[in-house]
Amino acid sequence: MDELAILVDDRTRMKYRKGFWAPTRGVRLPDGRDDVLARCAAATRAVGPHIAFSGVTSVELWEGVESDPAMCEFTIPEDAHDVRRPGYRCRRRLLVSQDVATRHGFTVTTPSRTLVDLAVRLSLPRLVAVGDDFLARGLISERSLDEVLGRSVGQRGVRRARQALSILDARAESPRESMVRALLIERGYRCPVPQFEVRDSSGRFIARVDLAYVDEKIAIEYDGEHHLSRERQAKDAWRLGDLGAQGWLVVTVVSEDVHRPHLLYAKVNRALSARRP
Repeated sequence: MDELAILVDDRTRMKYRKGFWAPTRGVRLPDGRDDVLARCAAATRAVGPHIAFSGVTSVELWEGVESDPAMCEFTIPEDAHDVRRPGYRCRRRLLVSQDVATRHGFTVTTPSRTLVDLAVRLSLPRLVAVGDDFLARGLISERSLDEVLGRSVGQRGVRRARQALSILDARAESPRESMVRALLIERGYRCPVPQFEVRDSSGRFIARVDLAYVDEKIAIEYDGEHHLSRERQAKDAWRLGDLGAQGWLVVTVVSEDVHRPHLLYAKVNRALSARRP
């Protein structure tokens, strides 16, 4: 894949002026290629094959739920020269063989190593979103995370990584759902059940809700942009009616509630208060 990126110097720069762009000094990519694979190919050309892509760039290479097109992150050996270039985030440290894998032809930190490393930079909700996705796809396990955490004593972010590990759930089906669950736990609420199936007294399936406080019959539903179509809104109305008929109280959460969590907490508090005798 690194053949995609072309090294240029004073003699060849003009040859690759038209139809190419410069992701970093001395490297050219074809116009229109600004995806993670192209950016990693350019970084490999510019820095050398000894780099291991890490952090959010590793999440992108594993097709995860975090991305940062403006930044390429990688780790280099402790004895290598530091890399200071715009758009690059470089970290020097020793990575053991258990910490790296090959992905799309590039050396990359494993999902477990990546998740622990990101704990120093991501909030708990965003970290849980990444972890839930990795867990659901079988890329990490409790055992693999414990093994990495055991080798990371003293590393910044380990406490948050352990907290995230304790609440990861492969049943989550969207990053926002994971973030809402983590926000509630972080605030001290009881952990809601992800993807709970509501059934009537005869066992007939009624609906599957994003998050549920089962005893209180409270459903927490994240309402994303895909709910904006008329057809989806009609289906949602029938669904809410069916849930209401079974005595369920539905809390609808939107993007603003995730960015301003006090709004989320207020909605959940109202629902919990309504259920108190």
